[in-house]
Order: sequence, then C-alpha cells, then structure tokens
Amino acid sequence: MTRIQIDTRQQVGKHANIDSWFDSHGIEYFYQKLDFGDYAEVDNGGNIVVDSKQDMQEVAGNVGHDHARFVRECDRAAEAGYRLYILVEEHPEYADRDLLATWVSGVCRRCRKCDPLESKCVARRFKPLNGPTLRKIIDRIEYDHGARFLFCDKRDTARVICNLLGVKYEE
Repeated sequence: MTRIQIDTRQQVGKHANIDSWFDSHGIEYFYQKLDFGDYAEVDNGGNIVVDSKQDMQEVAGNVGHDHARFVRECDRAAEAGYRLYILVEEHPEYADRDLLATWVSGVCRRCRKCDPLESKCVARRFKPLNGPTLRKIIDRIEYDHGARFLFCDKRDTARVICNLLGVKYEE
C-alpha cells in the first residue's frame, strides 16, 4: 500500500476533510516535515509534491507579498527533481485563465469604492492584487519555475491529491 506524507506545518483542523477522505478510502498517511509542498507519495519514489492553498486570497498573498519566499520553494522543489503542483481549493473554473483574470480580491469586494479591475484603489495607498495581475504572475511562475497551478472544488481535494501523486484508493 502506498502512503502519503503530509507536512507537519499544515494548519491543524483546516484539512480535516482531506484526512477523513483518506481514512474512508483506505489511504495510509502520516505527518512529517516536508521541505516543500504539503503532500508527497513516499513509497514508490515519486517525484511529485502537492502544495494546497485554501483559496485565491491565499494564492494572492503567496505570489504577491510573499513572492520571493514562494518562488524559492518552487525552485527548491525543481532543484531536488520534483514537480510542484499548487492545488487551489476554490473555483475549479479558474483553470480557464481568462476567468482567472476576473478574480477580485476580498479587500476590494468589501470596499466597493472603485472598480478594482479598471482603476487605482481610492481607499488605500496601494492597489490590491487582482485577477489580471494575478494571472500574469501565475503564468510567469509556471514558465520560469516549473510549478503548475490547478484548481478544484474543496470536496474533491483529497481525490485530486491522490490522482496527482498516483496513489490508488478504494472507491
């Protein structure tokens, strides 16, 4: 039976749905620190790791404010011979990059004083990261650093992780 290693730095309780899906589908897993990513298959020498992101707001923070750290993690995975998949647990339709360009930051949705896709923010000194810019950054990270961004519904996350890692599960 193939086992999945889960990074110990995962937020406690945030991924209980994944753990329970693994349990109900006969997937063996254990928690141990990973140098990059959140999930890895450990028994068959796989070279794929999956980094899960709760939503687009988390992705925007990672590729915007924490860009240098995020890119270093992508590069570490590539240098170690791994393919890094960033699995976003929200809006599977954003796999279509034209739709991704329509995403609006939660900051802008709450403010509503301007059109965030067209103009500068009138309420803040900076313009929050929104769809068109986010799309360009994600495309560039995929091209320059070899990571791949995938989108799925939260209820499908565990199944998608197993499929990416090549882990067989009970139906």
